[in-house]
Amino acid sequence: MIKNQPKNSYQGGSENFKGFIRLSSNENNYGPSSKVISAIKDNSKYSNIYPELDGNSLKLQLAKTFKINSNQIILGAGSDEILQMAYAAFTKPGDEVLFTKYAFAMYSIYAKNFKCKAIKFNDKNLQFSLNDLLKLSSAKTKIIFLANPNNPTGSIFYKKELINFLDKVNKKTIVILDDAYCEYIQDKGYDNGMNLVKKYPNLMITRSFSKIFALGGLRIGWGYSQLHNISKIYEFKKPFNVSRLSCIAGIESLKSKSWLKSNIQKNIINKNYTINNLKKIFFDIIDTKANFILLKFKNEKLANSYVNFLNKKKITVRSLTSYGLPNYIRMTIGTQSDMRKTVKISNKFNV
Repeated sequence: MIKNQPKNSYQGGSENFKGFIRLSSNENNYGPSSKVISAIKDNSKYSNIYPELDGNSLKLQLAKTFKINSNQIILGAGSDEILQMAYAAFTKPGDEVLFTKYAFAMYSIYAKNFKCKAIKFNDKNLQFSLNDLLKLSSAKTKIIFLANPNNPTGSIFYKKELINFLDKVNKKTIVILDDAYCEYIQDKGYDNGMNLVKKYPNLMITRSFSKIFALGGLRIGWGYSQLHNISKIYEFKKPFNVSRLSCIAGIESLKSKSWLKSNIQKNIINKNYTINNLKKIFFDIIDTKANFILLKFKNEKLANSYVNFLNKKKITVRSLTSYGLPNYIRMTIGTQSDMRKTVKISNKFNV
């Protein structure tokens, strides 16, 4: 702990994680694939050499994997940096940006940093309709952020609703579809939006290697849009913003298809076990389409007591007080061992 350090606007990070079961940041506790770990070890000896200026080797692999044009891709130190560059490229002080009330914290943080006016749609019962969200947009709206599934609520919308929204929204408004958790969704009606970019010139997709691919510590994400948008964002991209090891890890992750499929199934199995075996005396469980569940307590005091109880047992979960949901806890789905131990300890909670 560093004394008198300037306060960070975002809550998170992992200074003290060894010995803990971390169920607070939606990380993949199984860790990267063995091929990724081997590739990192093999290439660590080149850490003295600057990386590619734009990470072209990873961009080419992304293009091959998703059958898209490599010149329509931009890399960032996590998808967070892509969002930051989008703010820089498409807004100026006083502009409006639109997103749901219970949304990824960085949307609000960047709005404040870039002196934009954040218009927030009130998610009733943690759900929202894109049609209702559309009613809040105007000619002043420069960016609309849509996370699908949403973090922290886990709500999703489907392809038909997304297309209807894109058809109606102002064509001068940039729509950023945040797909950080998209790999976890198995619903047939869901669409990650990748195939819609060609039709809608104001649509941009952001993706992350931090969640299912278990590369949160390497900070790597990417954005995909039509070339005129990517070119504008490139004006604000720092050189060498993604490390050599990050690019190599990303490439090997994309090649690890059977590993990816296995991890998706593990998440489903471990989530079902957790939901079915947690004692629901002090909270209700809300399932999501992503790699986490929500626990709804009667009040904030009870929720905080639960967080402190688990923390003393070296299990971390996320209070949603900072999101404006003080009686909610977000619990990441970890490994089978993580969840069995967590269920066993959680069921001993009492007040």
